[in-house]
Amino acid sequence: MNTSIIVKTADNVTLNGTHFAANNPKATVLLNPGTATKTTYYLPFAEFLVSQGFDVVVWNYRGFCESKTSQLKGCSYQYSDIGRFDMPAMIDKAKSINPTLPLYCVGHSAGGQQIGLAANYQKLDALVAVAVSAGYFGYMPTGYRIKANFFFRLFSPITGALFKYVPAKKMNFMEDLPVGFAREWSAWCREKQLFFSNKFYGKSIAEGTYKNFDIPTYVFTADDDEICTEQNVHNFWRNVTSKHPIAFKRYQSAQLPAKKVGHFGYFRKHNQAIWHDILTALNETHNAKQSSAI
Repeated sequence: MNTSIIVKTADNVTLNGTHFAANNPKATVLLNPGTATKTTYYLPFAEFLVSQGFDVVVWNYRGFCESKTSQLKGCSYQYSDIGRFDMPAMIDKAKSINPTLPLYCVGHSAGGQQIGLAANYQKLDALVAVAVSAGYFGYMPTGYRIKANFFFRLFSPITGALFKYVPAKKMNFMEDLPVGFAREWSAWCREKQLFFSNKFYGKSIAEGTYKNFDIPTYVFTADDDEICTEQNVHNFWRNVTSKHPIAFKRYQSAQLPAKKVGHFGYFRKHNQAIWHDILTALNETHNAKQSSAI
């Protein structure tokens, strides 16, 4: 059974999502999307988790898909609002669905990258971070770096000034973006350490973010991911400290059936081997949690 979800954030923004219910669920999974990524992309994976006994909450951030405001023009949303406001609201909602069951998060890209900005992330019992790294332009492959620089340094500021929002969808880049949202995203990606850079950390990003990040964490990346290059992966996770070991798995794309993952291939059906590894991580954490409770 699928049920619509409506949530209000602390700054009074309405978010929408869907609760996919399993029969006799053993836990709830909050599925955090990548930035400006269509929610429908994650539905096959959500259905897979439901078939394995997990309730799943699928949703999207302010300004996107089912949570899209009627007017992005002149909208004041910032990129960090995802972690500071949207994720906390949805964590609380997902926990309220099954209050006595564990709550896990599968976060794709920004969906795992910004989870540490959520003041209530400790309500999660584990994080599976898929394609989560710093996004420094200079460490991207040449072709993708050129495309990213064109989008963030030319297209976004020019169209933002002209239209008061970034019409990215018309050019088939991604979903449309608020101007301030795109500006902050761009600023982060110009720094090797992302928001851990001294330009942001302790200023727009709270001091101590991702320090003592004490929930079990699994990180899945691929060698052909255009953003999660080895340097970007290292430069993000080197800033995260936890009493729990952080488990890393990096896929050799040539060894997978489709021979390709990229930044958006992890949740496609032809890469179900990755789905099963995510399931294994969730079940390992769940079994350990159940054993410790005995």
